[in-house]
Amino acid sequence: MTLELIANNPVLKNDSPPILFLHGMWHGAWCWEYFLKDFAELGYQAYAMSLSNHGQSPQKKNINFLSINDYVEDLKTVVNSLEHSPILIGHSMGGFIIQKYLEKYPAPKAVLIAPVPPYGVWAGTFKTIASFPLAFLTANLTLNLKRIISSLDTYKAMMLSKNISDSEAKRFHKKIDNESFRAYIDMLGLNLVNTKKINTAIMILGGEQDFAVPLKALKKTAEIYGVKPEVFASMGHDIMLEPDHKLIVNKIHNWLQNPKLDY
Repeated sequence: MTLELIANNPVLKNDSPPILFLHGMWHGAWCWEYFLKDFAELGYQAYAMSLSNHGQSPQKKNINFLSINDYVEDLKTVVNSLEHSPILIGHSMGGFIIQKYLEKYPAPKAVLIAPVPPYGVWAGTFKTIASFPLAFLTANLTLNLKRIISSLDTYKAMMLSKNISDSEAKRFHKKIDNESFRAYIDMLGLNLVNTKKINTAIMILGGEQDFAVPLKALKKTAEIYGVKPEVFASMGHDIMLEPDHKLIVNKIHNWLQNPKLDY
C-alpha cells in the first residue's frame, strides 16, 4: 500500500535534512501546498504525506477503526522510505501523531503546529460542544466525524481565520475527509503521549485565534516541553493556509538554522 506523498522541487538545496509534513484531522497532503513552495524557495527538500483514508492515500480499513497507532505506522512507513531521516512538521492531530512517533523513534527536529496536547483533545472538544452542540451530537450519533465540519460556516469558524477569503475557504472545504472515531477516542485518553520518552528538539507554534487548539492549551503543551511557543496574532487553526504563511515559514526556518533560539 503506497501512501500519497507530494514532493517539492527546490532549485538550490541547503544542507538541512529533508522535511516531512503531516496533516491533522479531516485534512490531507493538500493542506501544505503553500509550505511546500515556501520551503522550496529556502532550499529545503520537503514532502507532504496523506494518512490512510485521507487525500489520495488508499483505504486501509474502515476509517472509524483506524487508531493513532495505525497513523504512527503510516508515518513510520513514509519516514523509512526517504533517503535521509526527515525533520517532522505536524499540524493538529498530525502534531499528536508525531509526539507518539517520537516516543519510539528519533528525528533530527520536530515542529508542532497547533498540536493536540499530549494530555488529550479535551479543550477543543469542550469548545465544539459549547459552540456547535447539534453538529457534535449528529457526528456522535452517526459515528461520522465529518458531520462536525460538513457546514462551510462551521468549518470556517473552527479551522480558519477571517484573513482567509471565502473563495479559498470553499476550495479547502471541498477537500476535507472523514476522520477516525477510534483515533479521536485515542486522543481523548485511550492512547496519550508519554512526554518523558521524547528527546527530540521541538518547536511549538500556533494562532492566537485558534478555535480547535485554544491558546491556553498551546501554552500548556509548550510548558510541558520546556519551550516558549511562537504565537501568531489574528491567525486561526489552519495557519499553514493563512495569506501570511511565509511569516510562519520564516520563523521555522530561523529555528531550524539556529537551534539555540529560544522558541
